Amino acid sequence: MRKPFDTRGFRAVLYKEVIHVVHDRTTLILALLLPIVQLLLFGWAINTRVAHISTAYLDEDRGAAAVQVLDALRASDDFDLVYTATSREDLRQRIVAGRVRVAVDVPPNFTAGVRAGRPVQLQVLIDGSDSSIAQEALGAASSIGLAVSARIRGNVTVAPLIDVRPRMLFNPSLRSANFLVPGLIGVIMQLITIFLTSLSIVGERERGTLDQLLVTPIGSTGLMLGKIVPYAIIGFVDFLLVLSAMRFVFDVPILGNVWLLLLLSVGFLISSLGLGLLISSVARTQAQAMLMAFGTMLPSILLSGFFFERDSMPLFMQWVGYAIPLTYFLEILRGIVLRGETMSALWPSVTAMLALGAWLIVVASVRFAKTTT
Repeated sequence: MRKPFDTRGFRAVLYKEVIHVVHDRTTLILALLLPIVQLLLFGWAINTRVAHISTAYLDEDRGAAAVQVLDALRASDDFDLVYTATSREDLRQRIVAGRVRVAVDVPPNFTAGVRAGRPVQLQVLIDGSDSSIAQEALGAASSIGLAVSARIRGNVTVAPLIDVRPRMLFNPSLRSANFLVPGLIGVIMQLITIFLTSLSIVGERERGTLDQLLVTPIGSTGLMLGKIVPYAIIGFVDFLLVLSAMRFVFDVPILGNVWLLLLLSVGFLISSLGLGLLISSVARTQAQAMLMAFGTMLPSILLSGFFFERDSMPLFMQWVGYAIPLTYFLEILRGIVLRGETMSALWPSVTAMLALGAWLIVVASVRFAKTTT
């Protein structure tokens, strides 16, 4: 038989929970401020329009027509000419290394052909890793070629003088899965390691077993290492599973060295574990740890380049992205998987990721030692 609704009991429980919420000020502040801060942050940072695509160019002509084409590219919001190549190999290597997304090759005798009224070819190499950027670059390059041709001839009805020849590199079919699935691997790894590490240590603190462990000869360092090593192993096994699913379920080919990818994934795991430890050293309850982990994950997903092109974000948001380990691991993942990059091209991202991971581990260790002594 169901008991009747007890208004006195309801008021007592309600009063108890209100007192608990008010006294736990950290959780209350996080719960109230995180949504509005993240809304303002991402509403300002996220721009779905593709613009300012980093572009390299090689001008072997240096004539008036070549200058017109390059000026048209500079005047466009779609392209940012950030690098002048010295050779065709240099031009290609810039794309392979992920330094630029588009490379424009102006051949010799380009101006002479235009003056003679002959159609001339303008090769445009496009990184097809991100299908949305590649499609925008393809359409914008073709439009600029038509516009410059019409300006030179003064007639838009005849065949264009400048024949834009796009060449799609890496993912020529423009499959979105080839770009998104490797990024998902990094997101999943960070999500699992941060939540497991932070909640485990905070759970020990809430249950009161953390103090009991610290009075044993283990010490704070041994306790911390003993806590994170199992989750590092779990994270690496998860990485192997999702990497296999990427290859055999989603049919995303791995163009680079798999062993290098596995080795660098360990470095990313260390960075993620450091972030989880830092959260656990600050949070006092599991609710606080979950809110902090949630507040960390959304910026990691949205500001790291997983969904949105970082070059299109305001400069301040790009700098925030540099403080996120996932930013560098996405460059490593997509570089090895999609472009077949080697360590010689990846070392800036690898160095930054490992340095950030080491800093997180040191700060988390110091805070953990202070909070347990």
